[in-house]
Amino acid sequence: MNGSVMVIGGGIAGIQTTLDLTELGFKVYLIEKEPSIGGRMAQFDKLFPSNDCSLCVLAPKMVAVYRNPDIELLTLSEVQKVTGNLGDFTVSIRKMPRYVDETICKGCGDCSAKCPKIEVPNLFDMNLGKRKSAYIPFPQATPPVYLIDPELCLFLKRQVCGVCKKVCQAGAIDFEQEPSEIELNVGAIVVSTGFEMLGDELSSKWGYQFKNVVNALEYERIISSSGPFGGHILRPSDEQEPRKIAFISCIMSEEAAPYCSRVCCMYTTKNAVNTKISSENSEITVFRHNIRVFGRNFYEYTKNAQEDYEIEFIHSLISKIEEDQETNDLIIHYDDLKTAESKTFRANLVVLSAPLVPSKGTKNLASILEIELNKHNFFKERSYFNNSLSSRDGIFLSGLCKGPMNISETVVNASGVAGQIATLLLSAKYTQIKERDIDLLPKESIIDINPTALIIGGGVSGMTVALNISKQGFETYIVEKKNSLGGILNNIYQISPTQQKA
Repeated sequence: MNGSVMVIGGGIAGIQTTLDLTELGFKVYLIEKEPSIGGRMAQFDKLFPSNDCSLCVLAPKMVAVYRNPDIELLTLSEVQKVTGNLGDFTVSIRKMPRYVDETICKGCGDCSAKCPKIEVPNLFDMNLGKRKSAYIPFPQATPPVYLIDPELCLFLKRQVCGVCKKVCQAGAIDFEQEPSEIELNVGAIVVSTGFEMLGDELSSKWGYQFKNVVNALEYERIISSSGPFGGHILRPSDEQEPRKIAFISCIMSEEAAPYCSRVCCMYTTKNAVNTKISSENSEITVFRHNIRVFGRNFYEYTKNAQEDYEIEFIHSLISKIEEDQETNDLIIHYDDLKTAESKTFRANLVVLSAPLVPSKGTKNLASILEIELNKHNFFKERSYFNNSLSSRDGIFLSGLCKGPMNISETVVNASGVAGQIATLLLSAKYTQIKERDIDLLPKESIIDINPTALIIGGGVSGMTVALNISKQGFETYIVEKKNSLGGILNNIYQISPTQQKA
């Protein structure tokens, strides 16, 4: 039984699972195909319903991963092959060159400052901004190390230039780096590859081919203070401030993605509110079909948007979006479901709440790991009550790789995955982590701890907790005020259609 775990994907789900696993006594290899961990959450401006700064919440966790001696972070890396079983997996990984020595680079940025101004769209800014050949994805990137794009670098392509190497006082530039093959032995594998937001696949009905129609993730970068426009809300076509902005929810929910993405109503409202805060004179209209808000304080958040920020919500169905070729404004044709009339609306900028879909490479990774996908091409859960386990023993699913959920749900799920792995690899705890020469408490203050737990409530949650911690060696007691366990499930069973008489 091996006491190390491999986590594939360094977004918030992968980060949380990784940190929790190290707290539970396991070494973790965190594999990320991008130059930095952080995932989609690093691109967000604010979080709902608190409106907290997204990176203010995420960045400390990223730093904690980078500084933890029991976490080996492998960026620009992808899994190539997996063999073995629970407790003893062998994994082959291909790591692409950064052309910058990670152990030497100080993150000063001299290489990028002197790099010739040959620029390409910045993927982190959803192609709305530009970057050079020598770059760092975003200021809080982890590891805080620059990299060189071999497709753009003049030296790597034609052996000319090389100015970055000349100005790097640390001597970190290494044009001789090549792809490397790494083999790891781990006890369990966690998939946390996240999601994409539908973009180019959007049908012409939604006007995504027009410059001033963007999806919600692109708008996150527009409104962000660290985004391509420095937090100023500007139209992509002419970089002018839009006065009338339309948000459209439930895009293609019955076409390319026939399921509810669960977060669209809330992030649409969040972006509308933050637009109004940033630009008080803007006129914000939300075209919505149905509102599906289910979390704590979520409904109140949407009501406050309408009452406190004077954001208009129109119950409607969109028929098409056209562009005024002279002004690049958008004309929205819609049916008002309240008045039963067909109307038009002119907007300077349109933001589409596109559905969340599986991340690119999901099918390929599923083939490598030999695990199943569900009918929507997310990774398939073992069962409704064991939704952290994939179809293959020892391979777990964390976060949005198995379907849409919000950030708070993702963090809870990620921690649950870590706990489930800990129960299965219990005998291998502390076998792979580094020893610490730190005396956290004086010996005289240490007392014997009785490994006993009391669970109040015998419903699904209580029973699940009791089972998991009992596997950790705790003597467990459940207190339930009724005469049987099961909680609400007993009532659900009793009223199910199969139990009712005709």
